[in-house]
Amino acid sequence: MYLRRWHAIAHYRTDNGTLDVHHDLEELAELHDLIEKGPHWDTIAKIEVFRVDHVTAEDLTVEASAEI
Repeated sequence: MYLRRWHAIAHYRTDNGTLDVHHDLEELAELHDLIEKGPHWDTIAKIEVFRVDHVTAEDLTVEASAEI
């Protein structure tokens, strides 16, 4: 199974509550086109983006990553 590098959830406001649209992405730039396809971007309450396929320990820091 191939995992994408990123997972995004766009939360849209609707008359019946929130509509959560999930996107699996290889590159963050892909999110732009997906959001443009709709629903209308002015209905977005928030967008959450998560890194999903960590290849190193979850405790990696910015300082430690400079050594990689």
